[in-house]
Amino acid sequence: TVGGKTGTAQHGENNSKTPYAWFTSYAKSDTSDKEVAVAVIVEQSDAARGEVSGNGLAAPVARAMMQAALKG
Repeated sequence: TVGGKTGTAQHGENNSKTPYAWFTSYAKSDTSDKEVAVAVIVEQSDAARGEVSGNGLAAPVARAMMQAALKG
């Protein structure tokens, strides 16, 4: 079982700075009782403004964290 929500948040006066990217997720193992919830916020990215997204920047980090937690 896996669920997640992506997002971006405006940053700076009149959204003048690079936005924040975030991803919040939950996973439960199908083969054990392990569960994990993860929230990732990327505040300072070198990505171009148009490339900032929760899916592109924060979700891969969350996926790696969830995989490690469910394995170990």
